[in-house]
Amino acid sequence: MKKIIVFALAVLMGIGSVSAQRGGGRQRMSVEERVAQMTKTLDLSAEQQKKITAIYTDFEQKRNQGERPTREQMRAQSEKIDKQIIAVLNDTQKKKYEEMKQARQNRRRQ
Repeated sequence: MKKIIVFALAVLMGIGSVSAQRGGGRQRMSVEERVAQMTKTLDLSAEQQKKITAIYTDFEQKRNQGERPTREQMRAQSEKIDKQIIAVLNDTQKKKYEEMKQARQNRRRQ
């Protein structure tokens, strides 16, 4: 009986350390990962990739400099980024981008 309890504790501790090493929970996508995903989904040109990379890089730099933003500030920043990205896309890409956003919102609600 003692061996089973010791084994169970060892397994639980192992799971905890693996989770801690992975950072626990979801990790934020890097700028490169975001642009790569968008390129795959939206078939971005090289010029569009450069512009969108600049948009996300600017956002990341500003976010890492200041204090923790409020929910309202984050929402406003997200809307600003969306407008900048939409300005770079063509009509077909805009439609796909809106579908991507809708799918992301649906996943968050679940």
